[in-house]
Amino acid sequence: MSDDVSVAQALKDAIIKGSYPQSEELLTSDLSSNLISSLLSQITQTRAELSHEIGIATRGETKDVHQWIVQARKVQEDIAKCKLESRKIVEEHVHLQNLRSQAADHNAKVNLLNSEIEFSETLKHEFSNIALASQALKEVEADLLSGNPFGAADKLNRLGGHAPLSSRSRSAIITRDLKDELRLKTRVQLEAKLHAQINVQKEQYTTWIQVSPTETTATSNNSDSILRALDQLGEPQDVVESLTDKLRTFFLSPLRKSSRLKYSAYRLGEHKLTVELGHEESSFDKVFDYVSSFTQFLHTSMSKTIQDAAVQAIYPDLMALLVNDWLTPELPIDLDKLDRLDQIRQQMNRLLDQLETLSWHGRTELQAWTNQINRIWLAKRKAATLDAVRKGLASSKGVLRQVERVETRIIDTQPKEHAQEESIPEDWNANWDEDATEESESSIKAKAQDAEDDEASGWGFDDDDDDETAEAKPAETSTDNQRDKNGDDGEEEDAWGWGDEDTENKTVPTKKQGAKETNTTNKNEKEPAEPQQQTLSEWYSISEVPDYILETIGKDVSDAEILKTTTHASLDTSILSRGLLALPTLAMAMFRATAPSYYGASPSLTDIHRYNDSLYIVDRLGQLDVPGMSNLEGDIKAIERFARAAYSKEMETQRLIVWDLLEGAQGFSSCTQFPYSQEIENAVSAVVDRVRALHIEWQPVLSPSVLLQSIGTILTTVTGKIIYAIEELDDISEPESRKLTEYCQQVAGLDDLFPRDDSLTGQPVSSTAVYVPSWIRFQYLIQILESSLVDIRYLWTEGELSLEFSQREVVSLIQALFAESRHRRDAINAILAKQSPWDL
Repeated sequence: MSDDVSVAQALKDAIIKGSYPQSEELLTSDLSSNLISSLLSQITQTRAELSHEIGIATRGETKDVHQWIVQARKVQEDIAKCKLESRKIVEEHVHLQNLRSQAADHNAKVNLLNSEIEFSETLKHEFSNIALASQALKEVEADLLSGNPFGAADKLNRLGGHAPLSSRSRSAIITRDLKDELRLKTRVQLEAKLHAQINVQKEQYTTWIQVSPTETTATSNNSDSILRALDQLGEPQDVVESLTDKLRTFFLSPLRKSSRLKYSAYRLGEHKLTVELGHEESSFDKVFDYVSSFTQFLHTSMSKTIQDAAVQAIYPDLMALLVNDWLTPELPIDLDKLDRLDQIRQQMNRLLDQLETLSWHGRTELQAWTNQINRIWLAKRKAATLDAVRKGLASSKGVLRQVERVETRIIDTQPKEHAQEESIPEDWNANWDEDATEESESSIKAKAQDAEDDEASGWGFDDDDDDETAEAKPAETSTDNQRDKNGDDGEEEDAWGWGDEDTENKTVPTKKQGAKETNTTNKNEKEPAEPQQQTLSEWYSISEVPDYILETIGKDVSDAEILKTTTHASLDTSILSRGLLALPTLAMAMFRATAPSYYGASPSLTDIHRYNDSLYIVDRLGQLDVPGMSNLEGDIKAIERFARAAYSKEMETQRLIVWDLLEGAQGFSSCTQFPYSQEIENAVSAVVDRVRALHIEWQPVLSPSVLLQSIGTILTTVTGKIIYAIEELDDISEPESRKLTEYCQQVAGLDDLFPRDDSLTGQPVSSTAVYVPSWIRFQYLIQILESSLVDIRYLWTEGELSLEFSQREVVSLIQALFAESRHRRDAINAILAKQSPWDL
């Protein structure tokens, strides 16, 4: 029992303190229902004690509590009064809201009544406008029915003030539709009246324009009144443009030279102009007479408004048509027909006076043509010159004729020893290095492309680049009969190719070889003698093209000379003379620009013919001596460059062909083994045949010297490639050596294409080496292929083999031809002991 009391005491203490029980006895004891009664008893006792203590503690403050209670009651009463006042305020607010709702309702009813009143007024006004518009539309319709579109147009113009207020109302839409319909009917009637006033009609070969007699009278039925009525409808411009288009077609179409039906004749009545059409072109005088009559008809038969519109629409085009289709084409360019120009001026002045009297457009254009007549005349001559060049190229049939080129020069006679010294040809290989003879395929193709690019200078854009000469100057680039009147022998020698042996590129020929010498110096004289005359001449072929070109240039030059000594009332002959002297430059530029395409497309003409034709033109131009042709020398140089470009292109093309043919030999390797031997044999045969075919083709075209040097150029490429290919072989057996010798001998057979000279020794001596710089080198290669070591050593040490081959080349050939031995080593040492000019 005491345990329960202690546990209850512990719980009570924890409850009073508001803490968790910490007593170990309480935590470890078992709680039973008996504990509850003891716990409640203690709690009750504790509560009583606390109440008593509180009562004792607050006994002195009872009076204050009473006052607090009184104040609380007053507060409750005040709260009750506030609630009552609040309730009254709410009730008054609700009543006010009801009053406002009633006022808004009454206001809406008032607004509705006002809207109804306004609608009624608007409806009344709308009905009034509808009535007025309906009456006006009826009046318009009545005017249209009675054939009075003028009154209808006026009423439609005034009808805009009676339109309904609302543009979206049905009545407004109906009224607008009716108004548009009546406006359209009114316009149709007005257009019909206008077309009746000015009627333009056309049949198959006849067209006419007829004007009403009332057109120029001050009545209500002329075109002016009709246009005013259309202006009231707001659309007169379309009708005026339609009428002026008809007048433009009526007047201008027959005058155009491109028209199918052209003006033939006309008949002019009091109020009618009839034009007859046909397929034949009318004369210039008839056309200007017709233009003058139409101008007068337009002025006298039509109203001022139509006149102004027609003049503005027609006469600017008319002036351009007269200038382009009649005045400029009719302008004579031949000097014997210049009197016709005076007649043209008379016709034009008559038309100018007529337009000036009427103060119409067109005078400025015609006067400008008159002021520029010199420029226009020169422009026509320029076009005629360029067209003549084009026609000359296009009409060429490829017919060739032989022409002779002769040049005479003065030379100084030298002592015999000097003559002999100069007669010895210079070393052809001085500038023809190993790279040139062993030229690769890519370099040849590049040169061929460069030759084609040279034709881009056909227009003469680079005519000032006189030093741009990639090829040696061709044989026929000089002019005939002492072109240089100052006696510059150096330039004459260059023209014939003397001294051209040192040029780097041998593709363009010189005149040194093959030219006939009719008068030569006396080589046996010891002392200088008097200067002697030497004449060189050759024949070559040209086509008809140079004749056309030179005829055109000659006409321009001769006309320029005539104009210098004559005068003309309509032209400034001094200006025209200077202008004509500039046309040969344009003709040459036209020839350079178009000739490549014409010659390239011709079945019978090639670049070789273009080369000959160009040089013939140069020769003939060099004979001209016309003061004032300041560009003549530049034109001649441009044609010379053009000729060289043509020759270079042809040479590079042929070199590329033989190069490609030799490519079939595949470097001459395995030349004794089938099928390689067959391929090599075919390639060599094809090259030989090609060279002979070129000789046959060019023989009737080129001069002898140019022919020989051209074939020499091709053969130089052939021998150079063969030499290079054989030198590149690492091993050459004895059978291969014999086979290679056969191939080389086959090419060497082309020696018969070159003449043999017996003037020095009395025995025929081949001149092939003169035209083929690598020919002696090629012959030495043949000897090396078929010789022994002793012979090769002798050729090097005692002969002239060292002049053609370097030590490295000969040693390489010996190593390829002969097996390793003491004799080969001795031969190589002997060769290495003596340097060749190539090794210096």
